[in-house]
Amino acid sequence: MKKCPFGSHRVLEPKGALPQTAWRLDNSPEIYDNEILIDVEALNIDSASFTQLKKEYENDEEKITSAILDIVKTRGKMHNLVTNSGGMLIGKVEKIGSDLIGKIDINVGDKIATLVSLTLTPLRINRIKNVKLDIEQVEIEGKAILFESGIYAKLPTDLPEFLSLAVLDVCGAPAQVARMVKRGDIVFVLGGGGKSGMLCLAQARKMVGSEGILISLSRSKESCDNVKRFKLAN
Repeated sequence: MKKCPFGSHRVLEPKGALPQTAWRLDNSPEIYDNEILIDVEALNIDSASFTQLKKEYENDEEKITSAILDIVKTRGKMHNLVTNSGGMLIGKVEKIGSDLIGKIDINVGDKIATLVSLTLTPLRINRIKNVKLDIEQVEIEGKAILFESGIYAKLPTDLPEFLSLAVLDVCGAPAQVARMVKRGDIVFVLGGGGKSGMLCLAQARKMVGSEGILISLSRSKESCDNVKRFKLAN
């Protein structure tokens, strides 16, 4: 049976809402004809959410694990109650709905990263295997649903998976830079030493050319040193 391409049929509370604003989603792994079932390998929790969890639970992996499980059990998705944010995931395509077969460029067995937020992705976690506090990633055993309208990227084969996940998590930022910046511009990047900031600086350098100027501002010496080491700013 085909359902709403935006996933409104998965909303349990409140009825009539879209998945991202909904309180709770149906995370059952039985898919409709226009959905994709993903065998999830890892979650990339967004920075705001992961930072909040680390602060609240004082970097205690067991407590963070329990908190993530509670969120997903309560809401049917990874949607942090405090930061109102989620993240993204990587996994293998386990099943493709009959309406999508032959119409999309992925097949069963392909490894993909979802480029839609976990705040709108039905997710069921069977087990959390590892919480990587340093890179804000969580290895799990679980299933997720990608709606017909959801976007994704096949994982590149020439990069480690954890790196691909980290980069794809913020891929929209340098893409926006490419649209906005032109040759000769002066570009100022706040937080230039972070993951998103460094990618934005690298893209901006391509756009402004030798005539442009790049300025980066970061809170920590370590972040500033990262920018200097890779010669990303003037």
